[in-house]
Amino acid sequence: MKRNDLILLLVLLAGAAGFALYARTPAASASAAVSGEPELIAATFNSQWCSACKILKPRLLKVMHDFADAPVKFVEYDLTFGPDRPRAAAAADGLASVYERFSTATGYTLLIDAQTGAIVDRLTVNHSAADMRRIIAARLAAASE
Repeated sequence: MKRNDLILLLVLLAGAAGFALYARTPAASASAAVSGEPELIAATFNSQWCSACKILKPRLLKVMHDFADAPVKFVEYDLTFGPDRPRAAAAADGLASVYERFSTATGYTLLIDAQTGAIVDRLTVNHSAADMRRIIAARLAAASE
């Protein structure tokens, strides 16, 4: 095996190991547990190469814990390897049309009214964790009415 081939193999193995570790984080799970039917869906579009995602994800993780018992379903679509992989998960979540419209960009979370499918807000890196908490609470209250 040539030296360049060996280096390429090591880089690929390191990348695969990094992805395996990344995929085990709490936000990378398909959804957070919700008791009963969700009233609001928070759909995050991200990828490993997205710098905005690296800011958004830790903030959102802090906020998710505050809504653990609320009727909010958190889902995440990882577009690191393209839009085809998460497409089935989006369809299973009932968000196929939203996914098709928004899977070309990453670094944000859409807040979706679970009953109507309407996008009611968008969280980005411009929002602090406190802002996200406030926005989710307000949109959840509006969806509950």
